Amino acid sequence: MKDPFESKIKSLVEDYSFDYDPKAWDALSKKLPKAKSSISWLGKFGIASMLALVVGIIGWSSLSSENQKPAKNTASQKAITTPKKVKSNSPALAAQTQTESKQQVGNPTSFSQPDATTAQLISSSFSAPYIDLMPSEQERNTLSTLSEINAITTPLPLPTISQTTKVQMAQNNAPTSTLPSNCQGPKLLLDVDAINYEDGTPRIRVNLQTNGSDITWSANGTLVNKKSRSVDLMAFKGQTYTITAEAQLDGCKSTEKIKVTANEDYNLLAVNAFNPESRDERNATFMPYALTIRDVRFELLILDPENGAVVFRTTDAQNAWDGIDQRTGQLVPAQKAYIWKVVLQEALPNEKTTYSGTIVRI
Repeated sequence: MKDPFESKIKSLVEDYSFDYDPKAWDALSKKLPKAKSSISWLGKFGIASMLALVVGIIGWSSLSSENQKPAKNTASQKAITTPKKVKSNSPALAAQTQTESKQQVGNPTSFSQPDATTAQLISSSFSAPYIDLMPSEQERNTLSTLSEINAITTPLPLPTISQTTKVQMAQNNAPTSTLPSNCQGPKLLLDVDAINYEDGTPRIRVNLQTNGSDITWSANGTLVNKKSRSVDLMAFKGQTYTITAEAQLDGCKSTEKIKVTANEDYNLLAVNAFNPESRDERNATFMPYALTIRDVRFELLILDPENGAVVFRTTDAQNAWDGIDQRTGQLVPAQKAYIWKVVLQEALPNEKTTYSGTIVRI
């Protein structure tokens, strides 16, 4: 039963068919995924590896045949050959150059790209198609010369280069002396005033007119009250004095001198006669005038010239001698000269401490 039934069903199914639209089938086939290539990625990688191996073998054969060619003595081939010794101020550069030399000798087929510093050792005007590993003696001499030239022309590292500015060059070229050869000092003009005794001392004022500075004074006498443009000369002796003034302007000095003469020695402005009977007190007593206006301690003595006895003694400028002999209390004889003597306790610089003279009663 089973076999005829199945056969009948099978015949019905096989004989049954549906009508289809060809356009619908085309639209459906476009939506179906495309069939993948029969060659996988692993196969492609294998093919690429084989091609690379073939290209490498061809290149090796071409390089070997090229190395067997005789060396050409051209300037470009000599320039690219690595020198045996390169002089350089940079230890790092020397070490790098030696390392590259070893690499090139040990592996003639390897080419390393030099860095910017090494490239300075090779002139850009040379080019070489290959490296000559066995240069001749003439070529070695030429290469040694080129190496020395390249080492000399190699620029130094920036920290070792001394930069000189225009100001430093001007200072280096400047002469050792700062004074010009035609140095002209300031103008000096000296003038003197008449001798005066306003304070009881013989002073001569010296004045200076100048456009200079740093003024210095000197003289063959005593100078007091020094100022920048004036000074006082103490004319204690009757003689000729020379006063010198020096000034400078812009480093140049000038000197000017002037001479002045004092007619007599300074003697405390004492008179040589007096009249005790005069109505003028200035003529009726005797006291050196300088002692009445000077602030100085002193002792005045009136001595008898015959025996040296003391006729009068005082230390007060207001106590002048009126002609009385302190020994007798009597007026001394007229027309007789007596000796006076003054001893100063505090004399001025370069001033004598003892003055003397004669005084006559008239």
